[in-house]
Amino acid sequence: MQKVVWFIVALFLTAPFPATAEYKTIDELAKAYSVESCKSCHAKVHEEWQTSYHSQSIVHSLGGMRNYIVVGLGQEWKKPVTRENLMRCMECHAPLLKDASESLAKQVGDLIIAAVDEKDESKKAAAKKELSKLNVNCIICHNTKISVEKNLRGSPAPDVYYGPTGKTTSAHKTEKSPAITSAIFCGQCHGILGASDGDWIVCNTLYGSYQDGYRGNGGTETCQDCHMKAKNRGHRFPGAYEAEIVKEGIGLDVQAAGVKLTPGKWIPTAVVNIGLRNQAGHRIPDG
Repeated sequence: MQKVVWFIVALFLTAPFPATAEYKTIDELAKAYSVESCKSCHAKVHEEWQTSYHSQSIVHSLGGMRNYIVVGLGQEWKKPVTRENLMRCMECHAPLLKDASESLAKQVGDLIIAAVDEKDESKKAAAKKELSKLNVNCIICHNTKISVEKNLRGSPAPDVYYGPTGKTTSAHKTEKSPAITSAIFCGQCHGILGASDGDWIVCNTLYGSYQDGYRGNGGTETCQDCHMKAKNRGHRFPGAYEAEIVKEGIGLDVQAAGVKLTPGKWIPTAVVNIGLRNQAGHRIPDG
């Protein structure tokens, strides 16, 4: 019996727990949000996530974030790089930055600029490597962003992981979240963002086009139906950067005919009509 108790305690000690303090370095913050221990029970899911853009949520959007810092904050608004100002991007690209110190937020801003503007390729690569430690991972989706339900159920508990079933485990506390299987859960980031300062940020309108152009015309599938459940895509969440899902989302109609270019004289000529048909649940292109 004593061995069983110690085994359960060990699982809790190795399970990831959402951070609650301010962290001064990227390594400290990344460690607080580490999901390495998730692999012991969720190896397949962890492997899928590592191939997804969620695991690269800063480094694959560096250009836009650099422009926000340099042009938006620096040139147009004359505002400094603070944690609050940076969270306008990081609320979706790296929500864990909410637990960063002001000095760390400034460091992250400098790294983003260096990862795009630095002339020394080795320094640019080093900046990208540091930023790759910050991303959207298991903790972010299964705890932090469950805040979509806060008006009904309160904010997510710091030591609870929310999922579609709420299946119990000895590794950590779990709860069922109806919202995590709904499109609005994805819409928190893949749509218009309501920033903490009360402003509305329109850098992504995907959820809006899903609601207006797809749901509004009778569509019933959710984001998860197409990007997770279909073909067992799981936590890869493939998008427009993968030919596989682009082929499914765009129908192609091609009609070709040989014609005479000049009456009475044959000049080999073809007239080709190409039609594209949107088969996705949102505008194409969109993001």
